[in-house]
Amino acid sequence: MKSLCLILVLIVALPSTAIAAGENYIEPNKNADSREKLSDVAANVRREMQAGRRFQYVSSRERETVNAKFSEMDALFGRSGSVAQMNDDQKTQLFNAQEVINSILTDRDSERLICKNEPIIGSHVRSKTCRSYAEEQARHEVSAKDMLDRQAVVCKHTGPNCPVFD
Repeated sequence: MKSLCLILVLIVALPSTAIAAGENYIEPNKNADSREKLSDVAANVRREMQAGRRFQYVSSRERETVNAKFSEMDALFGRSGSVAQMNDDQKTQLFNAQEVINSILTDRDSERLICKNEPIIGSHVRSKTCRSYAEEQARHEVSAKDMLDRQAVVCKHTGPNCPVFD
């Protein structure tokens, strides 16, 4: 019974959980239950981790982890051929590798909505605001650049002891 549930979760979760269809995403019309199908899913995920794509905010360390886990999954399929032919230990390893990939992609999904209940400036009234992860990252980048620009202006007026931020 446990192995049946594990297979069901694996077949349903990999293509749909973290790799759900997006505007630029080409969703494979198959479950990653064999080496060939996994190869298609991995290629799509790698494409989506490129700049300007859905998972563009995956860090280089996370990208290495995703690639290592896909390699691990590929090796498991290389030994067994398909999920149906794997023993319980191999299915568990496959599931765990998939979960690592899904957690990284879910966190870095540029389409993921982040909602906050924030106070309106100058008021005690709170307002719910929702933005995509990509919008949050863009706001963070603009804010960080603005801070560096302000520090550079202050340093130019304070003298030689201030580090240059140009």
